[in-house]
Amino acid sequence: MKASLLKSGNYRVVISDGYYENGKRKFKSFTAPTESGAIKKAEDYLSGRVSLSDSKITLDKAMEVYIQSRENVLEKTTLRIYRQYSKRCFKCIHKTRLAALRPIDIQRAVNEESARVSAKYLKNAYGFLKSVLQMFEVDIRLESVRLPKLETAKKELPSFETVYDIVKGTDVELPVLLAAWLSLRSGEVVGLKFKDVDEVNNVLHVRRTIIQTDEGVELRERCKTEKSKRDIQIPDYILSLIKNTPHTSDEDFIVNMSSKALRSRFVRKIEKHGIKMTFHDLRSMNASVMLMLGVPDKYAMERGGWSTDSVLKSVYQRTFSTEREKNNDVINNYFNNIINKRGMEIQTETQ
Repeated sequence: MKASLLKSGNYRVVISDGYYENGKRKFKSFTAPTESGAIKKAEDYLSGRVSLSDSKITLDKAMEVYIQSRENVLEKTTLRIYRQYSKRCFKCIHKTRLAALRPIDIQRAVNEESARVSAKYLKNAYGFLKSVLQMFEVDIRLESVRLPKLETAKKELPSFETVYDIVKGTDVELPVLLAAWLSLRSGEVVGLKFKDVDEVNNVLHVRRTIIQTDEGVELRERCKTEKSKRDIQIPDYILSLIKNTPHTSDEDFIVNMSSKALRSRFVRKIEKHGIKMTFHDLRSMNASVMLMLGVPDKYAMERGGWSTDSVLKSVYQRTFSTEREKNNDVINNYFNNIINKRGMEIQTETQ
């Protein structure tokens, strides 16, 4: 590819556009102050990339292009979330050209969003925005942009005994045990089939999940991650519940309800007893029980299908108020014994 020098001192590259109009081939030209600049514009055009210096592409269009470029690479659930970000977030700069974006524009958009959404949601949406800008090679320094501080919510979990007493004998008992005892996600719970139960070896094969996409509910014949594909020993009690569940074929689902219905039924039952808890919190309950029992992180990650221990520790492992009280007693007794013992020694010395 060559660039010709114009009388103006600029360089121009002319390429075939690949289209015809009135029987004549159309051409497209790219001009820049330098030869390399003109060639780069032409190469970017041919490779489908956008040259920001002469493009009027706006942020909302860039978001759309970014998502389309990854449609066959990313998970459908991730694409669904990205589309939500592109529609709902940073609307005040949607029509701003990428080449005209400044840090102050992004900061104002972040500030506007912070009054509408949670800090965690905003952090994730901002990560998506940065990825879009990076793909289009936008030359903008974002070090000065500040996000609201994430506040770690210390959600109190009820004891397993409390939850079990509420759901025992109901239509959500089995799915609750699959989540709280075996650490299955809701999509994995409703994706289980009777053929996944190995009664000879008492093993449950977790091999699929049901997800929510833009097109609706979809059965995915694989798990969320490679680590999520796992085999878990089935306790006798859970196995008996599965055996007592009516079915006509091994292809039937063990839990015959949607993820949405399961989550709603669980929340309604638990809220009647004054407890605020989601179905996903049952996975946190499982992780917290393993922490309480001293199960090594390696085995906890394997059982729950976590890829890293950072997610296990920072998101799922919590403490129970009852266990906290027991540990408080242990600590207080330790120091009280020392103080009492020391007080008795001083009293003896003064007599």
